[in-house]
Amino acid sequence: MWLLNLQRTPRLILICVVLGVVGALGAQLFLLLLHFFDTYVLAAVGGYETIDVETAHAMTDIPQPFTRLYWCLPISTTLGGLAAGLLIFGLAPETEGHGTDATLLAFHRNKGRMRARVPFVKTLASAITIGTGGSGGHEGPTAQIASGMGAIIGQIFNLSDDERRIVILIGMAAGLSAIFKSPLGTAIFAVEILYSRMAFEGGALIFTLISASIAYSITGMFSGFTPLFLLLESSRDLVPLDLLWFSLLGALAGGVGALMPRIYYTIRDAFVALKVPRAIKPAIGGLAVGMIGIAMPPVIGGGYGYMQFVLQGGTGLAVWILVLLTFGKILTLSLTVGSGGSGGVFGPTLFVGVMLGGSFAGLLHLMNIDIDSNWLAVVGMAAVFAGTARVPIAAMVMVIEMTGGFTLIMPTMLAVAISFLVQLVLSRNTKYPTIYEYQARTPADSPVYRETFYQTAADLLRRQEVHLDRDILDSELQAVLEGGEGISLRQRKERLYRLLMPAGSPVAGREVRSLGLSDMGVVIVGIIRGEGEITPTGDTRLQVRDDLLVAANEESIRSFRDLIMTSSKNDAQDS
Repeated sequence: MWLLNLQRTPRLILICVVLGVVGALGAQLFLLLLHFFDTYVLAAVGGYETIDVETAHAMTDIPQPFTRLYWCLPISTTLGGLAAGLLIFGLAPETEGHGTDATLLAFHRNKGRMRARVPFVKTLASAITIGTGGSGGHEGPTAQIASGMGAIIGQIFNLSDDERRIVILIGMAAGLSAIFKSPLGTAIFAVEILYSRMAFEGGALIFTLISASIAYSITGMFSGFTPLFLLLESSRDLVPLDLLWFSLLGALAGGVGALMPRIYYTIRDAFVALKVPRAIKPAIGGLAVGMIGIAMPPVIGGGYGYMQFVLQGGTGLAVWILVLLTFGKILTLSLTVGSGGSGGVFGPTLFVGVMLGGSFAGLLHLMNIDIDSNWLAVVGMAAVFAGTARVPIAAMVMVIEMTGGFTLIMPTMLAVAISFLVQLVLSRNTKYPTIYEYQARTPADSPVYRETFYQTAADLLRRQEVHLDRDILDSELQAVLEGGEGISLRQRKERLYRLLMPAGSPVAGREVRSLGLSDMGVVIVGIIRGEGEITPTGDTRLQVRDDLLVAANEESIRSFRDLIMTSSKNDAQDS
């Protein structure tokens, strides 16, 4: 096809342009659908009208929780969960949960592939879930819209697996940039979110920068180029003592960042174990969210308006209410997305961070410590997400861009670093260390690069350029070799296999040269014998219980297995 006739870099740049446009327009479509369900279901049926950022910025008094009870909210959230569940599990079960994790799964395990229906089902299901009162973020759907379209492009033009993986990152950056108005931060996020240990997919960064910039530029034509949230100017300057409060906030954020995945996945796993049809589970989660929202509506939906209230300071909310909103949002997010509903986790995590920062500022004010509450709200937003998702660089840049708080870069850096380290320590050895289940720890832990590692190791062994010792076979390489399929030798038809010489083998005691292996197309590249290792020559005699490392094609390895196993099988049958 014509696209494949281009050089790799021009080809990917062209795809960046296309997905930048798709990301921006997809985000606008999603917001229109969200507004539709928000107006005609949540407000009309549930009796609750959400507050957007602009409205919140213009209001002088924040609506107080517990002063009015919204008794019809459970109807809206339950109906939304039921509709989303039927849509998701009827058409594309992989669209349940948060879309960013689905993109990570496609990158690490599915060679950049998604079904063509995924972005369309995800868009509608997420709009229904969030628009009817479900507690989810906008970023998951918009990320999956553009990354899903990238997967479709990869399928149409038959791109290589490597390029498919880059393309879905390009799409993710575009979708996130359009929804958060953060081109630099989201470009970094797309290459940082893949790993939980300060690693980046650096080769894709130049392309995510291009797609994110294009998506941001087009989005600005619809909604302007002002930041997503609006901050008030501070009446004071930062002083050295303030760093102490930012450091303490970073430590608190790290604690919340370790707690949040545990709560989320505990509830998710409970729903997985629930013995009811999968399509019904989001309705059960929606009912629970609606019951909470009767008295505490700020924790349903996206909650951006209430984030703006806190970010502009002077909310008038008591500290205990802000703390309640912090943990209430974690609970409603877990019930909505963990039950199988569709939505992102980034937005709710930002909400948790803002409320944590606001409550910490309120506590300091009760102690007569003078510090701007909006500073702590901004820094708390970045610090909680940096810990929960382990993306410190992206979290810092994204939050600064989303709020325009460029003067807060230094305290944000400090709090983000502390949060990351605290979360890392507290979540060590836990089953779900971060909010993203399909993050790999490092590139070496990703199936993408694990295969490359295996191939490199196999090539070296095949050419006998490394010393063969037991440590090699005691590693993860051993499990792969024993899997039966072998490891591909790069640019060769042969694969590397591991076989054990059985008792009663007819070739036990025979020299390697006498086996006719060259005619068979087999090479024994190494032998583990007892505690030692042998690089075989023609006069090496094979012994029972030898571990053989063998290079052969599929037909040859079958012949070799028959050769060393025949007598053993006959002995077993005779007995």
